[in-house]
Amino acid sequence: MYLKKSAVYAVSLSLIGFMSACGVSGNDGTDSVSGDLNNLVKATVIDDINASTMLQVIHDKIDPNALNAFGYKAIKISYKTVGQDDKPAVASGLLVIPTATAQYQQYRLSQGKQPFSVSMLCNNHGTIFADSEAPSNTEVSNGLPDYTQAVLMTGYAGFAAIYPDYIGFGDSNTTVHPYILKKAAAREAVDMLKASMTYMKNTNVVLNYQLYISGYSEGGYNALAMAEDVEKNFSDKVNLMGVAPMAGPYNVEALADVDLNATQAMAYPAFLADLAYSYTHYYNDVNLSDIAIPSLAQFQLAFSGQYDTVPIHTILGLADPANGDYGFYTHATNELFKDSFISDYQNNQNNIMRQKFAENNLDNWTPRSKMNFIQCVDDDIIPFSESNDIYNKFKANGADVTLTPIPTGILSQQKDATHPFVHVNCVPAAYATAVKWFAEIRNGDI
Repeated sequence: MYLKKSAVYAVSLSLIGFMSACGVSGNDGTDSVSGDLNNLVKATVIDDINASTMLQVIHDKIDPNALNAFGYKAIKISYKTVGQDDKPAVASGLLVIPTATAQYQQYRLSQGKQPFSVSMLCNNHGTIFADSEAPSNTEVSNGLPDYTQAVLMTGYAGFAAIYPDYIGFGDSNTTVHPYILKKAAAREAVDMLKASMTYMKNTNVVLNYQLYISGYSEGGYNALAMAEDVEKNFSDKVNLMGVAPMAGPYNVEALADVDLNATQAMAYPAFLADLAYSYTHYYNDVNLSDIAIPSLAQFQLAFSGQYDTVPIHTILGLADPANGDYGFYTHATNELFKDSFISDYQNNQNNIMRQKFAENNLDNWTPRSKMNFIQCVDDDIIPFSESNDIYNKFKANGADVTLTPIPTGILSQQKDATHPFVHVNCVPAAYATAVKWFAEIRNGDI
C-alpha cells in the first residue's frame, strides 16, 4: 500500500480543454466559512512559484504542448482535530493554491467566461511509514521538482489541492498513526479541509466551493471515509462533485479473511503489522501480545516514523536484506501472527479483531455523489474484488457509481526488488484516470 510520489511524473494525460474549464462557477456550495470551521492553528508559506516556472516544469514533465500554467503557493497548514481516541490533536498537511496570471484572467473574459475561481481537491496519500514522506515534509525537503502532485493537480489543472499528512505524521508525529481506522480517516481529512477553507477565505482566494476527493491505497480508504463524512455533516458548506477512491481496502474484514492464512506467504508484511499495531493501540480490548509474535518494543521501533518498508520488515524479523530477502513473499503469516490467533480469527465469527475490522468497513452506506472506483485488475496487494464488491453494493442501492478497471498490460512494469508490485506500478495510470474523470465532471461532460 505504498505510494511513490515520483511515479506521478510518468502520468500521460489527455486533458484537452482542462485549463479553460478550471474554476467553473456552477453548482457552488455556500459561502459559509466562519466561526465553527475556524480550526486553523498556523499557516506557513513554503513555496511561491510563478506561472512561467510552472509552465517549464509542465513542459518537461507532463505536457510539452501546454500553452498555459498556474503558479502556486504551497502552505503548510496546522489545524485542530480530534484523534481516533477522541483526544484533541494538532495535525498538519499541505495546501497548494493555484495563482492565475493576469493574462489568463483576460483570456477567460475574452471567451465570455466568468473570472477564475478555485475548485478544491483533497487527495489522500497512500501508505507511508517514514515521517519524511508526509506531504508537508516532502515539500519542505524537496521543493518544486519532486512534489509531483502539486504540479499535476494545481500547476496544470488549477485545483486548490489539499493533502493531509495524517495523524502520526507531520505535526502529530509523536502519535501512533491510526491506520485504516474509519473515524480518524474521516476526521483528519475533513478538518484539514475546514482549516484550508478558512485560510483561503482569510487570504481572499475566490472559492467556488466545489470539492473533489481522491486517494490511492490507504488514501483510497481515507477518501471514501471522508466522502461519507462530508455527505453527512458538511454538505451545506461544499458541493461534493466527484470521489475517486483508488485501490483501497474498503472491506477490512474481507481483506483480513484472505491475508490471515497461517502458511500463506505475506506479500507485504509491513501492511499487516501496521494494522495490528494500530488496532491494538486504539482498542483497549485487543492486546498486541495476544496476536503477534514480535514484541511491543519491536513494533514501536518499526513504526516510530524513522523507517521505510524494508527496515521495518528487518526490525520485525521478517527480512534479511544482506541476503536478498526484503520480506516480500518470503515469510509466512504465522511468522508475524500467532497460530492461535489466526485459527480463532478464521473459525470464530466473534473473534474480537474480526469485530473491529467489521466496524471499520466502508461498504455499509450509499453515496449521493458521483463515485469512480479505479484499480488495476491484477493488483497484488489489494485484491480487485475490494473495488468490484463495493461497486456492486453501491450500484444495487442506486448510487451513481462507476468501476474503472485498469489492465496490467498498459503499465510500464517498472519494478525493483524493494517495490515489486503491480499495486505500486499502477499509481500513474490510476491518477491519470482520476484527474481526467474530474475534468469531465468539471466540464459538465458527465
